[in-house]
Amino acid sequence: MFSTESENPAFVRVRATGRLSASDYGSLERALEAELKRRGGRAPLLLDLRGWRGWTAGGLVRDLRFDIRHRNSFPRIAVVGDRRWHEWLTLAARPVFGGAMRYFEAADEGRAAEWLAE
Repeated sequence: MFSTESENPAFVRVRATGRLSASDYGSLERALEAELKRRGGRAPLLLDLRGWRGWTAGGLVRDLRFDIRHRNSFPRIAVVGDRRWHEWLTLAARPVFGGAMRYFEAADEGRAAEWLAE
C-alpha cells in the first residue's frame, strides 16, 4: 500500500508498506501526478520504505514503468528504510533516475529531510 503526504513544502513524501501489487500503483500515480503538477512538474521525494516487504510480479512491472516515466520528476530522492536490502535496491535504482538518490537508515529520517531541503 502507498500513502502520500505533501504538507512539507520542501518535498513530497511517499510511504510504501506491505507487499505492493499492480493495483496499488493506480492511486499513487494519480496522487503523485497531481502533486507534481501543483509543484511545476518536479519535486524532491522522500520515499519511506519502513515496513515495505517487496512486490508481487505485477507490482514489480508497474513499479518499473512508473520509475521510467518519472525518471526526471525528482531532482533528489531520499530513501528511508529499515532493511539492508532497501539500501541495495536504492543503489540499483540510481541509474534509472536523473536526480541524486541517497539511502538513509530509519533513525536518520531527519537528515534525509534536511538533505532534500538543501
